[in-house]
Amino acid sequence: MDIPMVDVLAFGAHPDDLEFGCGGILAKMSSQKKSIVMVDLTLGDKGTNGTPEGRRQESIAAAKVIGAERVFMDFKDCEVFDSYESRLKFVEVIRTYKPRLILAPEWKGEMNHPDHLACGILARYACRYARFGKILPNLPVHTPEGILHYTGAGSEMPDFLIDISDQVEQWKQMMACHESQLRTHSYMEWVLKKASWLGVLTGGKYAQGLIKGNPVIIDDPMSVARVTREL
Repeated sequence: MDIPMVDVLAFGAHPDDLEFGCGGILAKMSSQKKSIVMVDLTLGDKGTNGTPEGRRQESIAAAKVIGAERVFMDFKDCEVFDSYESRLKFVEVIRTYKPRLILAPEWKGEMNHPDHLACGILARYACRYARFGKILPNLPVHTPEGILHYTGAGSEMPDFLIDISDQVEQWKQMMACHESQLRTHSYMEWVLKKASWLGVLTGGKYAQGLIKGNPVIIDDPMSVARVTREL
């Protein structure tokens, strides 16, 4: 059965990465009637807390909060590496769901888990591979309109800020679904503090950020004048 093109395909290395990294953004896009598919590369099978099946169920519950579809890949926790075979797995998902926009973790610098960076770079390479007809020729090629990356807790200033003040309670519900991961650390409190700080920069209460990997192409500089004002 042919799957209709989706608006947003979001990749996360582990269950909860998407919720803590860009859950507010996904909630806002859902409120705008965007179709969303959330993809977990692993089930966090080497994590201290929770079981793979338990974390799968937490992920499914979190996606239901915003009416998103949840997809699970077959990577193993702590074993996500950039390779040709791994890139093809991403290509298959991209060609299956035909997203307009892809969201993925940052792909450069340092992060608290190497799987995150690997996920980001795999998503970038797969965006390019997905349009090459001689790669996985049994699946029709697809060219996403773009890819953006959600940021970690200690990252530099994002290129784009999205006001999520109206979605923060829904975002909290998504994060709370990952009960097994909140036993040791106050991850929710950490990301809410960052979102509150970014919210100040937007003139709102809460915001999350995205970074670009390529130049942004515009026709009229005036179209972005307001959102590039000095803060």
